[in-house]
Amino acid sequence: MNPDLLPASGLSSDEAQIERLATALGDPTRRRVFFAVREAEAAMSKDDVARAVGIERRLAGFHLDKLVDHGFLTAEFHRRSGRTGPGAGRPAKHYRLAEQEREVALPERHYDLLASLLLKAATDTSGRSSDEVLEQIGYDFGYQVGLAEAATGRTRPGQEGVNAVAEVVKLLSRYGFAAQSDGEGTIRACACPFEELALADPERICGLDRSIWKGILAAFDGEATLSVGATRARGDDACVAEIVGS
Repeated sequence: MNPDLLPASGLSSDEAQIERLATALGDPTRRRVFFAVREAEAAMSKDDVARAVGIERRLAGFHLDKLVDHGFLTAEFHRRSGRTGPGAGRPAKHYRLAEQEREVALPERHYDLLASLLLKAATDTSGRSSDEVLEQIGYDFGYQVGLAEAATGRTRPGQEGVNAVAEVVKLLSRYGFAAQSDGEGTIRACACPFEELALADPERICGLDRSIWKGILAAFDGEATLSVGATRARGDDACVAEIVGS
């Protein structure tokens, strides 16, 4: 097995998976390379990827090999047009999606978000626990998303007729949570943009999710509180949260 895929000393397998995702997909160019290969119908060469992404061949090869190292892609050698024998030339290296990644359905924008948040957590040097770091990063992200929405002028915290719960639902749905409200402070999310990883590590990834929710809520109503009653990653039909004080 590739040593890069083994848990580092002192890390659980879930922690190693988070570190793997952050390290492998934290670079935006590498994410573009990954998605170029994932979306292709056939294995791609370095030249194919370089053209698809708009980068130099050498840089494409660097990112492709890193993705192989981390288990996102596999490499194989093909001769052009199936030629064999003397004069057939050296087989070219081609890349395709690794088998274990075929079931992962996260769209690119969700990979972008998750990778950027996990990369921030992986580089934190405050000495806090990984749970605390993830929750703070999630809250800060959600709060900034809420403030950015308010800054557009369409809604403002405290503005008459602005319902904080409705704003949370709207922004959560924009980021892939398929959220709904019952009109009385209950939010139900029937999807999760990070579901595959949440199933493997519900404690931290669901904590990250809820911190994003709380941060968005705080941008519209700093006095309201949010508590979670159910989570999809633990077998419930939907993630359910109650908002009080809005």
